[in-house]
Amino acid sequence: MSLAEGPPELPYPKLPFRETVGLAYSTYFSHFTDALRASWLWLVVAAAFTAVASWQQWSWMARAVANLKPGAPPQMPKSTELAVLLNLDNIFLLLAGVSIAVAWHRLMILNEQPRFSGSNILTKDLWRYIVVAITLFLIFVLPVAAVVLPTFYFLQPASGSAPPAGFFALILLGFAVYAVGAAIAFRLTLLLPARAIGNTDLTFRQTWTRTRGNIWRLFWGIVATTTPPLLVGEIVFLVGFGLPRPGMAAAMISSRK
Repeated sequence: MSLAEGPPELPYPKLPFRETVGLAYSTYFSHFTDALRASWLWLVVAAAFTAVASWQQWSWMARAVANLKPGAPPQMPKSTELAVLLNLDNIFLLLAGVSIAVAWHRLMILNEQPRFSGSNILTKDLWRYIVVAITLFLIFVLPVAAVVLPTFYFLQPASGSAPPAGFFALILLGFAVYAVGAAIAFRLTLLLPARAIGNTDLTFRQTWTRTRGNIWRLFWGIVATTTPPLLVGEIVFLVGFGLPRPGMAAAMISSRK
């Protein structure tokens, strides 16, 4: 990644925004075969696994709706099998994403051709990447949880009563902590590609120093490289399956009777 010139008071040049976003898309289209090599097996297995989990979840929801009785609270059937299946599906999807991300970072930075899809699962670089990702997640989540959870546990207003004094102030504090945690996590995201290519010398402190004054560039860079693909995926899904219909759940229930 090249660096653009920044204000003289910064210890490092500004991170290049347009060049990096353009490189992310151009590299993907020019190395589409490599991207497919790194992800095809993950995508096939993840699609099958997610389809099974989704079908089980829809069946569980249909049973819950079918058991509804007028004037009675909803009785949600317990399904340990469904909970385990959904959690395994989420873990598998996260692992697949990390494996693909590590292979892609190494392609972009080291020009290393991806090996067989999933073959990097036992490499040290992938697990170092996971450790950093978990650390960033905890940096983002723990301060928010420390403010929000006690707020709702101790200060949650009773049914029909006015919120206690300080409730909304603590909620605003939670949003402020959320923003600060997100900003810190964004500034430390450069550790992820560093670990993906085997660079263990880059420390949290060095990353924090080198990303000074670049929080908005990092934020909008992530938005620009993730939002368009997500929108395309949503459009493809809607074209393939159509909009959700209000009678879908009723049709599933009647088909089971």
